Amino acid sequence: MAVIVAVAEKVGVPRSACQLLNTSDEINKRFLCGKFHVLVTQSGLFEHTPLIDAALETIYARTAFPEAADLLNEIAACTQISVRKSLIPTDSLPENLKTLSGVESLAFCEAEETLQAMEIARLITAIIVERSRPDAVCWAPSSFLLKPDAFSALARASNHDDLYLLPNPYGQQDPETGEQLIGMMGIGSQWLTGYRVEVLPCRLPPEYLAEILVAFSKFTNKSSHLIDDGDVFGREENEKIQVIYHEEDDDGLGTIELKVVHNPKFDILREDVPTKYVRYDEDLNETGSYMDGNEDAELDPHDPVDAAILERLQELKEEPSSQELPDVRSEEDFEQEMSALDRPDQPATPDYPETATLVSPSTASQVHQTIATAARQLDDTRIAGKTSPSSKRMSVAELRDFVKQAQVSNETSEKAGKKPGFLAKLFKRKADQ
Repeated sequence: MAVIVAVAEKVGVPRSACQLLNTSDEINKRFLCGKFHVLVTQSGLFEHTPLIDAALETIYARTAFPEAADLLNEIAACTQISVRKSLIPTDSLPENLKTLSGVESLAFCEAEETLQAMEIARLITAIIVERSRPDAVCWAPSSFLLKPDAFSALARASNHDDLYLLPNPYGQQDPETGEQLIGMMGIGSQWLTGYRVEVLPCRLPPEYLAEILVAFSKFTNKSSHLIDDGDVFGREENEKIQVIYHEEDDDGLGTIELKVVHNPKFDILREDVPTKYVRYDEDLNETGSYMDGNEDAELDPHDPVDAAILERLQELKEEPSSQELPDVRSEEDFEQEMSALDRPDQPATPDYPETATLVSPSTASQVHQTIATAARQLDDTRIAGKTSPSSKRMSVAELRDFVKQAQVSNETSEKAGKKPGFLAKLFKRKADQ
């Protein structure tokens, strides 16, 4: 009981709302935790259910856990953990009681409560796995069949999407060329978004398709809303992934198709058209929006860096159009720099700001390497309306980086007694201000 109460409190259910139900016995425990009915049972015989069979067919199980099929044939018993809203299994209720009770009291209708229920199941399962050391763990919502250590690693990780969503690749042959195309299905996405989510077969690398699914799931979970049909999202300006909604299937679930419509890295280009941007911070809180061609509206005059940019932009607007920009090197200065390069005893260092060093992303976990997923941080997500924006103009984020770099370059130049470069002069603050 103490373990269940501790787990419930961790996900926001008060201790006073938790109780052990009278229907419990020595090996089957039933708890009421707020609106959730938690069942931990050890009396059931293990059998190959459709959920187990589906998990065995995933690419992950076949590659990372190939001995699972033989192992499951030898298992005689299992522990099941379930979390639902109704005290009585919904399938056992007469139709009239289902109608009287209302769907809200029987089924998960909001993503928030679905995630809360999965949190309870995840934490309880992690504790049982670490204490009992089973032969295998099947996380049914995403058909994830794992070795105990692999499950513990995912269950204890800060990013739970890696457990809740399983990118599963599938192949299809192009009927015209005979080329093998790869698609990616996000198993478990229905519990996170209310839709199946997939990328249809294409020529893009499987690991990139997996990243797309994980990025979409992260955005949906953290922002608590879905992207509109036809809109695009991306982790940076040169990535445009369109969201396309398809009608419901016979089981009542619709499908969200993710389609890459712009990514120069893979030679996928789309014509530039006017676009509205919505920008989000690392926690996916909306920080502003602007129309393509009016990015100045996004600058915050109370931010020191943005204030410097706005101040300089205003100065440039007030200057005559024929006036030259400051610090444009004359032909004489250029010749002096070039001649200095010919003197090895006096090496010259042009006054250009240093280029920022690119930092490679961290290595993915062993579990994700198996299915070629490297779920990156969605720390610069944008949503754009219907079409892809122009990427030829400098973004505000890039401009901020230039300003910060220029300020650092200016400070370094002053300490070394050197003449500041163009960017340092352009954004240098006046001493009397």
